[in-house]
Order: sequence, then C-alpha cells, then structure tokens
Amino acid sequence: MEQKLLNKAENEAQDRAIKQVAAMLQRPDQLDKVEQYRRRIARKKASVEARLKAAVQSQLDGVKTGLNQMTEALKEVKDIKTNMTSVDEMYISCGSLSDKMRDIKDISAQHRQLATAMENLKHIFGVPEEVGKARDLIKEGQLLQAHKVLTDLEASRDDLLYEQHKLDNQSESDIKQLQAYFSEAVVLSDELGETLWKVLSKALMTVRKDSTSLVTVLRIVEREQRTDTKLMEQESNSGFLPPGRPKRWREKAMETLKRAVEDKVDSDVYDTREADKMWLVRHLEILRKNVLDDLRVVKFLCVPCFPATYNIFEQFVHWFHLALTNHLQNIISDGLEGNEIISLLTWLNGYTGKDLMGHIELASTLDTNKLPPLLDDSVSERLMQSYFETTQTNMLSWTSKSLEQDAADWMRDEEPETDVDGYYRTSLPVILFQMIQQTIQVAQTISDTLKQRVLSVCIEEMNKFVRSYAEAIVSYKEEHFKDRELPHYYPLYMVAATNNCEAFSDFATKMERENQAKSPPDEYEDEENPFAEKESLAAQFCREMDNVAKASCGYLLDEVFIDLKPHIESLFQRGWLNDRTAIDTICVTIEDYYTDYVHLKRRFFDWIMMEAERRIVVEYLRGALGRRMKLNNASDRMKAGEKLLQEQQMLSSLFRKLAASDANAISPCEALIPIAEVIRLQDKTMMPLELSGLVNKYNDATVDQMQALLAMRGDFSATEAREMAIEAAEAIEVRNPRKESIYSLAATPTGSLSTSQPAANIINQSIFSRFNL
Repeated sequence: MEQKLLNKAENEAQDRAIKQVAAMLQRPDQLDKVEQYRRRIARKKASVEARLKAAVQSQLDGVKTGLNQMTEALKEVKDIKTNMTSVDEMYISCGSLSDKMRDIKDISAQHRQLATAMENLKHIFGVPEEVGKARDLIKEGQLLQAHKVLTDLEASRDDLLYEQHKLDNQSESDIKQLQAYFSEAVVLSDELGETLWKVLSKALMTVRKDSTSLVTVLRIVEREQRTDTKLMEQESNSGFLPPGRPKRWREKAMETLKRAVEDKVDSDVYDTREADKMWLVRHLEILRKNVLDDLRVVKFLCVPCFPATYNIFEQFVHWFHLALTNHLQNIISDGLEGNEIISLLTWLNGYTGKDLMGHIELASTLDTNKLPPLLDDSVSERLMQSYFETTQTNMLSWTSKSLEQDAADWMRDEEPETDVDGYYRTSLPVILFQMIQQTIQVAQTISDTLKQRVLSVCIEEMNKFVRSYAEAIVSYKEEHFKDRELPHYYPLYMVAATNNCEAFSDFATKMERENQAKSPPDEYEDEENPFAEKESLAAQFCREMDNVAKASCGYLLDEVFIDLKPHIESLFQRGWLNDRTAIDTICVTIEDYYTDYVHLKRRFFDWIMMEAERRIVVEYLRGALGRRMKLNNASDRMKAGEKLLQEQQMLSSLFRKLAASDANAISPCEALIPIAEVIRLQDKTMMPLELSGLVNKYNDATVDQMQALLAMRGDFSATEAREMAIEAAEAIEVRNPRKESIYSLAATPTGSLSTSQPAANIINQSIFSRFNL
C-alpha cells in the first residue's frame, strides 16, 4: 500500500516536472537558457533538501529528549512506590499506639477542664456579684463597663460549655447545670439590650445634646456584632455555638431606629376636619418641617457617630420615605375632601423640591431622582379622580348657588351697580370666573394633566350654566309679566343680565387665550384639551351667550310693545287719519325706554335699537296690509299717504338720533315709503309702475300683501287688485331672485306684538338642542 502511494507521488512529480520543462522551453530562443534553468533548479533542490534535513534533525532531537524524560519519570515513580510501601508498613506498626495512649488522652482532657475551671473560678463563684455590679453600672449609665462585665461572664460560661462539648461522653446534666448557673447572665444581656434600644429610640434627640451616649451604644452593638461573627465562624469549625448566639444586635439596633422614625412620623396629633378646615395643610407643614429638621440632624450629627458601613443617612432617608408613605396611606384611607386632596397632591409635588428632600443642605448627599414616589400611581390616580369628581360636584353647586343669589338680587328695590363706563352689571360673571380660575390654578400646581381635566369640567359646567342662566332670565321675565309693577327695576336688571352675557363671553375668551398660551403645542391630545376642537367649547359658549343676550333684549322690547299695544293696534284705523296720539306715544315711549337701554353694552344697544325700529316698521306694515280700513276718496288717500310719510320721517329721525347710526345706513323705516306712495297715488293708471317699484326693491312682497294694499285704497275691485298684484309679482320674479326683507316678517300672522316666544325659541333651539338638554 505504501509502495503504491510512493509510486503515485513519484509519477505526479514527474508529470509536474514535464509540464514545467515544457513551459520553460516553448520557444527556440529559450534553449540557450537551458544551463541557466538547470542551475536554478539545482539551487532550489539543494535548498529544499537542506530544510528537510533540518526538520528531520529537529524531530529526532525532540524524540530523544522525550525518551530521556520518560526514563527519569519511570525511575521516580518506582522510588515513590518504594517510599509508600515503607509508610504503609510504619502505619501498620503503630496500630496499637492509640490504645496505649488512651489513658494519657483522658488525663489531658481532665487537665484542660481543670485549667479552664481554674481560670474562670473567680467568675464561677462571683456570678451573682458580677451581675449585681453590672446592673448598678447600667443604672449609672456606665454602659461600656457593664458590657465588659457581661462579656467576661459570657466568656467564662462559653469556655466551660465548650470544654463539655469537646468531651466524647458529654454530660447533659453538667451542661444544664452550667447554663442554669449562668442564667442571670442571659437576663443581664436582655436588660442591657433594652437600655441600648431606649437610647437608640431617642437617637435624634440624644445626639443633639450628648452624642457620647449614642457612640457608646454603637460601640457595644459593634462589639456584639464582631462576637457573633467570630462564634459563627467557630461553629463552622467545631460545631459549638454558645446559647443565645447570634444576638444580632446590629439588626435590632437598625430595627429600633426604623421604628423610632415611624413613631415620630405618626406622633403628630392633628385636628379634626370639624375643628379646623385647614387641618391637613397644618399637619403636612408640620411633617415637612420635622422631617427636614431630622434629616439635617442625621446628616450633620448622626453620620459622624455611626460607622461608615451603616450608610446611616441613606437608611434614615429610606425609613422616613417608608414611614411617610404608610402615614399618607392612612390619611387617604380615612377619606379626603376636594381641597384636602389638592393640599396633599401639592405637598407630594413638593416632596422632592427644595423645601424638603431637595433642600440645599441635603442636596450634596441625596439624589432626589432616585427616590421612588411616595404613593403608587394607582393611588395618585384615584386621588386625582376623586378631586375631579368633587370639582365637578362643586362647580355645579357653585354655579347654582351663585345664580340663585344673583337672581334674588334682581328682585331688589335698588338699581343695579354700574361699571366705570356706566353699563349696568351684577357681580355674577366675576364671582363665577374667579372660582373657575382659582380651581384651574390650583389644579395646575399638581400637573398639567389634572389642569386639562379640570378645565374640561369647568367648560362643560359653563355650557350647562348657559341653560340655567337662560332659564333664570325667562323665569324672571314671566314673573314680571304676572304683575308688571314688580320688580320695580325689572328693565334695569334685565339690562344688567344682558350685559353679563358679554362679560361671560369675555372671561371665557380670556381663559381660552391664557390656556393656549401656557400649553406647549401638541402636548395634549384633542380629547383632553377642550380648546383643541375645530370650534372650541369656549367659542360655542360665547355664541350661546350671545343668543341669550339677544333673547334678553327681546324681553326688554316685549315690555315696550306691551305698553304700545293699544296704540299700535290703532294704526290704520279710521281715527288714525286725524289723530297723532299713536305716533307721539310711540316716540315718547321709545325715548323713555332709551334711558334704560343706554346702559346696555354697545353691541347689544345697537341691536335692540335696530330691532325696536324693525318691529315698529313691521307693525306699520301689518296695519297697512291688514285691511283695517278702506279709503273711499282721493282726499283720504292723499291724507293717509302724507301722514304715513310724516310718521316715517319721525320714526327715522328718532332712531337715527337715539342710536347715533350711520347717516348712509339704510333704515327699516324706508320700507314704509313705497307703501305711502301707493296709498297717495292719484292717477290709477300709474299704479302698475308704483307696484313695480315696490316689488323691485322688496321682491319678497307677496301678491296678497299688494292686493290688501290696493284694497285699502278703495278704488280697485278685488279682481283688479289681484290681477295687478300678480302681474307686478310675475314681472319681478322673471328679472330678480327673491330676497327676504322686512315684508317677509310682516307676512307672519298679525296680532302678536310680543316676541317673547321667538326669544324663547332662540334659547331653546340654539342652546338647549346643542347640548341635548
């Protein structure tokens, strides 16, 4: 097999050599270099053979060295085997030695016990005396000396018990007798421990007056800790552990300090809610001061007294944190009201601030970022939800009571107060929005999230308030119309209530602007931000308040038109042609009520004056188009037309004077001019032209209205009047699209001088339906 592999390798080498020679001798001119090629290959061959020889020689040297080492190892193994055999023989020869030495071993053990007894003899006979001495030292406050006596007693007992432990035939009765004899040492240890715990329980007070006693206690504790450690190690080696060990006084000391912190936090006796509404604020402030003072004492007075391994400052911070958590949980479980919840949440927000844990004197050693929250997120969320619900209830109560009080003030027998500009008002808007603003500001001190939730509640209650306010105004109006003598200042308080609507809107807009200015963009989701809607709730509130204001203005006008009702009904009656009583009374009445209206806010004043003018013109149109009289001759028609033009001028001048309107503005009174022209027209053939002019300007005038107007003239038959009216209406419909004007209002059923129902509809349709109320 090996020969085949060798032959195969030789053949492969020959093939490669042939290929290599063929590659070198491909051209005739390369034959001249044959000798050069031969020498190059000879050099390479010599180099390869030299490396091969060196490698083989190196392998041979290594094998030789290995063989020598194996020979030496074999020799050493044989020597070890010989020595082990000798050792075995020696052990076998010593087998009976232990039996021969047993007596000596027993005597040695007895000697050690006696030696130990001799060393502890004075303690054995002096146990009662030493215990009494130690107790006297404890009473005198010499704790270190007392502990030294206790240590000696325990050492004597432990030595004697250890000697008993080492005996092969231990005597349980001897052990029990020793333990009983030294039982007072156990009692003494407990008494000394109680004394130490009393000192530690008052450590924060003691260290301020006398740090030496605290240091003494800590030294004793550390000595006992070292003794515990030493005896525990001894137990692992010998299996013996003295009774009462380990004492674990260090753990007991730390537990005592922790319990002292808990007692200190819970020790403050606070007033009840019935005795002091600010009980929680006072209690939390006392807690803050006490905790801060105690932590400063720990840092500057306790830290130098305690061993560094205690990390005593961090421990006290942890203990106070846990104690505060438990204490606050107990307060919460007892139940908190709205403002109390805010007081607690505010205190929690300031817990890591500069007034407590983040105080400048503590900042160097206390990282407040590592402090966990005092209350779990679930507890904080329940508190916020409780405050949220309480706020909602309080807002409803506040708005209801404020509105009730304001509505009661409307019944007073004195004029309402005015602002600096002379506009009547009441204090309701200021009171209401001060409460809202204060509630939002308080919520903002807790978190922006709570602020947004409270703000949503406030906006929701404001929008509910719109309905309540509207209902109060309606009720006030209805009560007045039962006896128009009461309340005496009804128009003035209705003016004040109307002006309040603008004040409400101004406050809502201001609140919206302030909220948007303080809230970072995109910080809150739309459902949390009540101002993030396409039309904000504040804008809706303002719009609804404007509707309430307009309805209130309508109620004011109802008062006017009830006074004017008999005079308005006399328009276009037979006596109207020769009597100025109606127009004079209308003008005087409007001027009289004007003295009340001037105390309206400007935009409400402009609206009510425009509406008053519009209503009067509507009543004139209803009278002219109501077939109340028939003019039988040209003289009456001329007189009626001239009188209507004269009264139109009086009304237009009156409202232009009172309302100080733009001279170029179109007055509703101009709608009476075409009526007058139609009435006084003498040439009947020109009537189509007059009617065409009327419907060209007021193309919502109906055929029935024009027919009624012609019927009043008395010189057109019913057929002629209708044909002429239809012809005029059809001509206008072809040229111009229909536009509603004051004629459309005049087309409503007559006999309704009061607009209280439309005003109520404004409130009901635009406010109540929006909120599904």
